[in-house]
Order: sequence, then C-alpha cells, then structure tokens
Amino acid sequence: MSAVKVIRALLTAHAPVLALVPEERIVAGTVPQGTLLPAIGLTEISRVEMPTASLSQRAVQVTARVQVTVHTRTYPEQKAVLQAARLGPGAHTGTVAGVLVRSVMRDIVGPDLKDEAASIFEQCRDFKVVFVEAN
Repeated sequence: MSAVKVIRALLTAHAPVLALVPEERIVAGTVPQGTLLPAIGLTEISRVEMPTASLSQRAVQVTARVQVTVHTRTYPEQKAVLQAARLGPGAHTGTVAGVLVRSVMRDIVGPDLKDEAASIFEQCRDFKVVFVEAN
C-alpha cells in the first residue's frame, strides 16, 4: 500500500493532473462503478523486498510497480490524462506521504482499451517506486 500511497500523493499534488481529474477521483484500487469520469485507479501489481544480509535490520528496501489506470469518456481525454500523469521530468525522491522514497521512475505504458458497453476509454502507465519499509 505504501507505493500506491506515494503515487497518489504525487498525482494529487501535480497541477496538470488536477486540471483534468478532481482529487477525489484519484483512488487507491479499482475505480468504483458509477464514478464520474475522468477518474484514475491505482494498483500495486508487483513488489520485490530486498532482504539484508543479516535479515535482522529494522527496515528493508522495496521496489514496487504501481499501475496508474485512467478512465475517460473520450479517446482524446484518455491521452490528455495519461500525459498529465507522467508527473513531469526526473526522479522523485525524499519523504512522500510519510514514506521514505528512494526513487519514483516512469515505466511502461499499456495499450489503449475501450469498454464498448460502458463507453469508457482506458489506458495505464506504470511507475517503479523504490522505498524503505519497516521490516
């Protein structure tokens, strides 16, 4: 959950994202049915904990991959929200949402998807979040 918390904090502090998606529609987990669009769902899709040699230290470094899925009404809106969710240039480090972050880096972008029945356009962007977590 820490990696999702970090990405949510960065997205809700990023003006280009907030210009397109209200903060309350940037949610941890799956976007609930019936949510007004555009909206963004955040899920952790993998994580690797780097054990210490002694396995007795109080903290461990974790690398987690977080998927940022945008849900919109139109294809151009999908592309605009996904572009805004890039979080700007560089790696993000320091304490974010109370989590000691080593780095947040952009990773892959997924395919264009459309839910024909619901007329929802979707696409995802992944981030790798490296942070320190209590052991």
